[in-house]
Formats: sequence, C-alpha cells, structure tokens
Amino acid sequence: MKSSKLLGLLGLDKIIESLQKLLEVRIAMIRKEIEEKIAEKLAKLLPLIMVGASLTLLILFGSLTLAFYLTEIMESYVYGFGIVALGYLLLTVIFILLKDSKFMKKVFSDSINKSTKEE
Repeated sequence: MKSSKLLGLLGLDKIIESLQKLLEVRIAMIRKEIEEKIAEKLAKLLPLIMVGASLTLLILFGSLTLAFYLTEIMESYVYGFGIVALGYLLLTVIFILLKDSKFMKKVFSDSINKSTKEE
C-alpha cells in the first residue's frame, strides 16, 4: 500500500499506465504491419500457384497427347509411352547434371536478388 501511495505522489502510476498503453499501441501496429505483409505476399503467391497448376496440367496432357500420337505412328503403346518416358528421363539426367553448375546458381541467385529488390 505504501508503494502505491508513493507511486501516486510521484506521478509514476500515470507514467506506467501511459507506457503500457504505448506498448499496446505499438504491438497493435506491428501486428497490423505483419498482417499487411502476409496479405501482400499471398496476393503475389496465389497467381503463381495458379500458373504452376496450369503448367502442370499442360505438361501432363501434352505428354499424354504426344504419347498417344507416337502410339498411333509406331502402332505400339510400349514404344509411344516409352519414348515419352525416355524424354523425361533425359530431362531428369540433364537437371541432375546442372544442379551443381555455377552458371545455374548464378542465374537463380540473380533472379532471386532482382525479385527481392523490386519489393
């Protein structure tokens, strides 16, 4: 009880109350900034997800179309789908060989740096 009277006499209780309100306002501002940044990132990310999904479907159905076309030409499902599978195997091997390439690392780091500077 003595400490609360002492705080009242010195005016520290009002100062402490003001600091608490200031802290609450600052926390609310930071929370709002974080929410705005998340909303901004999601607004940029959602169209990219839609484009990625569309490209995935394009590649899937394009591959099936090519495989059936090659099947018609070669008169064998094994050859038609096998050629398409070998094409994907070749792409996979190329990507595995390029994964440690300094050129690829430079291209990706440059593109990431460019996109972060735009924000």
